Amino acid sequence: MIKDQQIQIRKEFENYLQYWVLHMFRKDQEGVFPEMSMDNVPNETADMGSMYLSRIMYGASLGCLKLKTDQYKPLADMAFDMLTEFKNPLGGYFWGRKYNMEWLDDADNVNMAQAFVLYGLAEYSRLNDSPEVRKLIDEQVGFIQTTLKDSTDPYYLDGFNEQWARGQNMTRAFATHFHTMEALLKVYENRKEEKIKNSIQSLLHIILDRFIDKEHHFCIHRFTEDWEMLPNENWAGHNAECSWVICHAARIINDQNLIEKTEEVAVLMMNEVVRLARDKTNGGYANLISENGVQEADKSWWPQAEVVLGLLNVYKITGEENYQRLAKEQISYIQKYFVHDQGEWKPGVNQKGEPLEGTPQIFFWKSMYHTVRYYDYLLTNL
Repeated sequence: MIKDQQIQIRKEFENYLQYWVLHMFRKDQEGVFPEMSMDNVPNETADMGSMYLSRIMYGASLGCLKLKTDQYKPLADMAFDMLTEFKNPLGGYFWGRKYNMEWLDDADNVNMAQAFVLYGLAEYSRLNDSPEVRKLIDEQVGFIQTTLKDSTDPYYLDGFNEQWARGQNMTRAFATHFHTMEALLKVYENRKEEKIKNSIQSLLHIILDRFIDKEHHFCIHRFTEDWEMLPNENWAGHNAECSWVICHAARIINDQNLIEKTEEVAVLMMNEVVRLARDKTNGGYANLISENGVQEADKSWWPQAEVVLGLLNVYKITGEENYQRLAKEQISYIQKYFVHDQGEWKPGVNQKGEPLEGTPQIFFWKSMYHTVRYYDYLLTNL
């Protein structure tokens, strides 16, 4: 990356982080808002989630470490303090909480939240490596590896209630396996424990063997407990995200066999993303796509970021200039249509690049994750 591009990307990242510091703290400094409108009006009564807080913890911590400042540490500390309130006495963390303090349950997604809690704690530990944080990481690794795992095989199950009892429709989800692998990778980067490495290797094989369609090269999101595929939507965002993260994981654990396999799969997946999701007329990439070329009209923020990282990864693998050209094209599109003047990203735009009406700028599912990783990756790899 030439110097002026580095300066621009760094400035964007600083503005993004500064937005959270300036706008997301409650006036009494006793917490962060769960939701913020495009006009910076907070919705204090919106639901609060453990995944939302974990992503703030991750993003603010990484911002401090990447930009070599403690300016965002109060945000990371606040997210950590709030997250500890979500601890389930039976293990793990609750999915979410309503304004009236009633716990929310989501059997299909609560396991994904467990992964993000670990992911956030692992990043936060690089900023605050206290005995308390280390203990919570150890507890969460143990919980994920026992309670959420099938006792007879290496696969995870979804469908537990908040007492961690089996529900009527237990499933096996891509998101649980993928984000658990990603979280364990964060832990491994800090600790280099062989047991964690083995778990990452196992999960990479599971993702490659079970959750990626070998003919059409897209992610399969969910199966029944007996591995019957449930109705599936083809999401370009997950395909792009999966393509580069599995390569990153294989490289970090330095498994040459998996490096070769993941890189081969990544190229095939990104070729399909470009073929089916790229909007050649208006720019950007659709998320929901189909084999017959029908694209979702509106563009969501997170697939735009993941596509850039997927393209840069396959450029690194192949050296083919077209991937780099497409990545630069997409970065320009993001800067023009998604990066808000105030620093945060717009949640979505229509085909004309106009912001979608009625969508909050920050909400339960839109926190400091995809965007932070985007800036981290660009400042490290481009």
